[in-house]
Order: sequence, then structure tokens, then C-alpha cells
Amino acid sequence: MVWAYSKRPISIQKSSRAKIEQRVMAAVEKTVKIKGMMSRMAIRRGRVYLYRLHELPQIEGIEYTVPLIDGKYLEIPLLRITIFDRTSTDCSLDFQRHNDQWMAIDEGTLEECIEKAEVSEWFES
Repeated sequence: MVWAYSKRPISIQKSSRAKIEQRVMAAVEKTVKIKGMMSRMAIRRGRVYLYRLHELPQIEGIEYTVPLIDGKYLEIPLLRITIFDRTSTDCSLDFQRHNDQWMAIDEGTLEECIEKAEVSEWFES
């Protein structure tokens, strides 16, 4: 028999949410590529999501079913960081595939995951 173990993300309390947000924004400020592509950050269920804006082509007669920002941009996830412990030293850097499934790319601390996303070919514009 083989036991399979799947780590679970932590539940983030309101008091630690601001600290995590500050750490992420400080790490993003040190990058060039991620800082240029990121439009918004969200923290939900032990995960940090960074979003980017994608400009859709404007074609006459085409109406998009998804809500667009300023009638022109679609917001899509850039990356996801899953936090597994309270000190944010055990995190996973995830990439969303074309079929909306998340794939783990690398592991490290919260700041290391953002640095790895900066140099990774998975997160090209």
C-alpha cells in the first residue's frame, strides 16, 4: 500500500492578510516583468492570485459574454502562490493552463516564488 499525502493551504486570518499583502507587493516591486504585467492581487483561501489584463480584439458585431473592464480588457490570472505554513516558507508557485487547471511549477518561500516567476519561461507576456 502507498499513502498519498496532499498538502493543504493554510487559512489566512484577517490580521495576517495585510502582512502577506505587504510582503507580496514588496517582492513584486523588485521585479520588472511581473510588475509590468500585474494589474491586481487577491488573497483567497490560503492562496495569493496575481492577475493581468488581456486586451481583446475589437471586432464589429461581436459581443463578448464575459464582463470586460472598460469594454476592452479581460482580466486573467497571471500566477498563483499557495501558502502551506504560517511563516510562508513553504509555498508553491502555480501556472494556469489553457484548460483552467493549475500546474505547480516550483516551490520556495513567498518571495522566492515571485522571483522564480520573474525568470521562468512559463510566465511570458
